[in-house]
Amino acid sequence: MTRRKFRQKTTMLEKAPFLLSFFIPVLIMLGIFIQRQIFPFGDNSFLRTDMYHQYAPFMNEFMEKLKTGGSLSYSWNIGMGSNFTALYAYYLASPVNWLAILVPQSLMIEFMSYMIVLKIGLCGFTFCYYLSRHFKTRDLGISFFSIFYALSAYMAAYSWNIMWLDCLILAPLVLLGLERLVKEDNCLLYCITLGLSIISNYYISIMMCIFMVLYFIALMIMEPSHQDVKTAASDGSVSMVKKRTPYLKKCVNFGVYSLLAGGLAAFLLIPVLFALKMTASGDINIPKTLTSYFSCFEMIARHFVNVKVEIGLDHWPNIYCGVAVLLFFPLYMMNKKIPKKEKAVKGVLLFIMLIGFSLNIPNFIWHGFHFPNSLPARQSFLYIAILLTMCYEGYRNIRANTSAQFFGSFWGVVIFIFLCEAIITEETFSFKEYYVTLFFICLYALLLYYYKKGKAWAPTLAILAVAVISVEASMNTALTSVTTTSRVSYLENQASYQTLAEKIEKEDTSLFRIEKDNRKTKNDAALADYHSASLFSSTANAHISDLYKALGLEGNTNAYSYTGATPFSSALLGVKYTLSLKELDSDLYTLQDEDGNVNLYKNRYSLPIGFMLPADMSDRWDYKILNPVEAQNSFATAATKCGSIFVSAQGGSSSIGQYTLTIEESGFYYIDVTNSSIKDVSVTMGTSTKDFSNVDRGYLLDLGKCTAGTTITLTTEQDEQNFTAAAYRLDINQLNNCMNALNSQPFITDQYTDTYLSGRVTAKEDGLLYTSIAYEKGWTVKVDGVEVEPQLFADTMIAVSLTEGTHSLEFSYEPDGLTKGILISLASLILLCILTAGTYAARKKRTAAADIETETENQKKETNDTGDTPEK
Repeated sequence: MTRRKFRQKTTMLEKAPFLLSFFIPVLIMLGIFIQRQIFPFGDNSFLRTDMYHQYAPFMNEFMEKLKTGGSLSYSWNIGMGSNFTALYAYYLASPVNWLAILVPQSLMIEFMSYMIVLKIGLCGFTFCYYLSRHFKTRDLGISFFSIFYALSAYMAAYSWNIMWLDCLILAPLVLLGLERLVKEDNCLLYCITLGLSIISNYYISIMMCIFMVLYFIALMIMEPSHQDVKTAASDGSVSMVKKRTPYLKKCVNFGVYSLLAGGLAAFLLIPVLFALKMTASGDINIPKTLTSYFSCFEMIARHFVNVKVEIGLDHWPNIYCGVAVLLFFPLYMMNKKIPKKEKAVKGVLLFIMLIGFSLNIPNFIWHGFHFPNSLPARQSFLYIAILLTMCYEGYRNIRANTSAQFFGSFWGVVIFIFLCEAIITEETFSFKEYYVTLFFICLYALLLYYYKKGKAWAPTLAILAVAVISVEASMNTALTSVTTTSRVSYLENQASYQTLAEKIEKEDTSLFRIEKDNRKTKNDAALADYHSASLFSSTANAHISDLYKALGLEGNTNAYSYTGATPFSSALLGVKYTLSLKELDSDLYTLQDEDGNVNLYKNRYSLPIGFMLPADMSDRWDYKILNPVEAQNSFATAATKCGSIFVSAQGGSSSIGQYTLTIEESGFYYIDVTNSSIKDVSVTMGTSTKDFSNVDRGYLLDLGKCTAGTTITLTTEQDEQNFTAAAYRLDINQLNNCMNALNSQPFITDQYTDTYLSGRVTAKEDGLLYTSIAYEKGWTVKVDGVEVEPQLFADTMIAVSLTEGTHSLEFSYEPDGLTKGILISLASLILLCILTAGTYAARKKRTAAADIETETENQKKETNDTGDTPEK
């Protein structure tokens, strides 16, 4: 007789915890959206920090590629051209994002915003599912802790960070999968969910993997040394025998299935690994000295309600997850019903995570062997998950706590709150946080008292608990999260930019770049679908940033932009057109078209995407040893026979906080601020003023056209700084001569797509074809049908040595490591299927054997009861 399990129909009461865990966070977020007048409830949007500057533009580019069939390997619309596979893996790899193909691009912002709401609800649901399976219960109490997981301070701080949210949804399932791997030798859930997590966002999954190693060790320590196993004797009898726990087998399973999870994601991981070598994060510099950011006492106080979340450069972790945890954690530790070993192990695990927030070297390790550039303690959602799990166990066993323990826990929390008020001097805390926390602690203590003593009707307590939890969670989220920006302002003139870019691309079939003089973000090109020369991304090519700074354009760790461009540096980058809301000087620009408030100008001085240089140009031009203006002059004189295109302006005087210059000759002027400590500069030119920010990023200040006799004054609020600078005038005649010389041997584009470019060039003599295509290992170059090794010009751009004559060239791109990654993922999937099938077959065989043993026992019992031999 085969054993079968008949599952009873789930009642509404059993469904309630899951429904509450999903719908309460969703309804709270929707209520906040309505109150904040977020579209369609008003004209605001939930575009915050990186969501404003990065995710919205990148999502728009992704939607455009999905709808037009563009390549997911490369994009000309992001920076100087970017490895889109790497960018996708970092910012867009959530499988849910593929639903964007069903959404009009006009609703791109709303797609992102309301996916956040949905994912917050799913966080509550998956954590509720984890608790129900971990504790084998459908008690309504699991929803209380699930709501706080979904609306924790981590979510309040980082909910806009859409690329991380899938990992928060999957984390409870990965935990459950690891527990099943250790306790039941069932490895499939762990492998699949960890693999999905790595695919969704490999960066947060680094922290997930570190934590899983720690949690696996914790589970192994908590495993009993021996287990009861059924064995069958020769006479057919079955008995229970204690066998040693197969620790080695569990370790092998953990290692194999963890590697398989990584292997499933290899099709993204391998290309990203190669791409990261080109970024500023490619080097690992382990700190030499152990330092502390703050005390654990101050850190634990961040469990209080309404504490301002930290998303800046301070290292404070966002660990609030309901003030009730302050009550439940000591009750958990004092509860006699919970094994001492479990309390000790999980207590140590929490402590390890806490010191990971407060000490620099553990913090460095947790963040993938790098210090985070703002957005601190990115692993704290895992701390929150374990803490809430422990606190739920304390809640469900609270009747095992004595009254003395209960009141001791309550008064201990009260004393801790008052101590924090007396000791902590951080500006993020005010008296309100202390007393609102105290108020909710009292409410929870009162509810727990009646629950523990059984002095109230259970449904009444449940309704009150849900109400109090909802009020606390919504209050904390509303006061610490969901900041807004104007949707109208963000999308203003976007249609005009897109229309003009689309029209000029039809008229001019060459490969060129367009820039704006009034960017909202460095990724505006991805919003309006045109090729650009600016980028803000963690996958930014560090060599481009270095070259930009050398030429006097803006560059930093993970960004570079067109800010500071001169007509000459602009030409070197292949920028041919400019979008502007104002009238530009006719000496440098020609009006090409207009749409609404937007004008499209053609740059008078531009160069094609490639042009010929002397064969020894790399030896002649060393951009690293010169200031930005001299680097451009040096390039011009080394590449052509013309003279310097920038002339030093005499008469400037430096003083503390100020630089003054009287213009002697009319022309276009640029200032090189040589004091790299100065960040913000205000320029006064007669009656007009102009402000520059982030000047310490090394870009030239473009003063525009200045008239002789005008006095220009540059000031900074950093009064203690000596304002050292140098002024230069653009020599239009020399610029014209230089550009004519460089344009005499152009690369003529025949065809281009996202990943392919073909064209031809006629070299007057042996030389070097310079291109403004940023070098990556994935580029393949063919000259006259024969593959050649591309050269690296200025450590950044692709260059090709050519002999005299006319040549056809082809450039094609495939992300480095993509093919290897796909093969590894396929092999991992096949191996996982084989292992799963083998495990299933073995389990089925064991089940069949157990059924036979059970049937034999039943037959023997029947024989003993009747004294007859049963029929065969």
